[in-house]
This record gives sequence, structure tokens and C-alpha cells, in this order.
Amino acid sequence: MSDRDAFISIFRAYDRRVYAAACRMVFNREDAADITQEVFYRAWRNFKNFDQSRPVFPWLYRITKNLCINKSKKKSGSETSLEFPDLCRGRDSVEDSAVRDESKREIYRAVMSLPPQHREIIILKHFDECSYEEIADILDIPKGTVMSRLYNARKLLKSKLEAEYEL
Repeated sequence: MSDRDAFISIFRAYDRRVYAAACRMVFNREDAADITQEVFYRAWRNFKNFDQSRPVFPWLYRITKNLCINKSKKKSGSETSLEFPDLCRGRDSVEDSAVRDESKREIYRAVMSLPPQHREIIILKHFDECSYEEIADILDIPKGTVMSRLYNARKLLKSKLEAEYEL
């Protein structure tokens, strides 16, 4: 398989996942689409240097994260709208859909209010659906540290949601 064919396979396998990660970081669909395009452009330019024995998503995620940070720095001081990509499939009633969307927003707000270290690990595990190994690779920490940070982040998130809703 040529590098071009391998890269096309990577793009097809990860383009939606990279876009969703970018959406969660920049809160804007248009910016996320631009960032996704730039991620794959940079990945293609550096594909020959990529160690193909390593997992692909952590590499793409690091590129995405760096581009999102750069985008946020450029936009600092300007307002950003809170947008959520429609990742759900299926046909719900308008009422069911509205309730589900509001619940997602409330959970997302609680996640975003966590300290950065906890927020990132929750997002990687539950929004980006990364494995413990992928998270360890992305954050450059041992798998055991991933597990303990995730435990602590979930515990903090639970207490925030319980306090919010007096459960």
C-alpha cells in the first residue's frame, strides 16, 4: 500500500473523530471544519516522519489540540458561541430531542467547569472515546495515572452535578 493510500484510509477512519474533537475545543463548527482540514494537511506533510507502529488518533489529536490552542489565542477577547455538533442519529420527537439536547448542554457545562487536567481526561475518554492506552499516549503519562486521574475527574464531575441538581 502506498503512503497516499494509507493516508486516505487514515483520513476516512478519523476525519469525523478529529472534527468532533475540534468542535469540543473551539465551540464553533466553521472553525472546527477549518481546523480539521489543517490537521490533515499537516498530517500529510509529516506522514513520512510518523512512526506507523504507533496509534494514529493520539498523533492526530495532538495536532488538533495545538491548532485549537492557536485558534483560541488568536480569538482571545472575542465571544465564542457554544455550539454542539449533532452527533446523534435517529428520529426523536421534538420534545425528546430538546430535553436530550438540554441535558447534553448541562453535562457539557459541568465538564467545562472542571479544572483543565480533569476536563481534558473526561473529554478524551467519554467524548472522544479514547482507550486508556490512547489517553496515556496523548498526555504522555502512564496508563495507571490515566486511570487515577479519570477516577478523580469523574468523582469531581459527579459532585458538581449533584450540587447543581441537589441530588
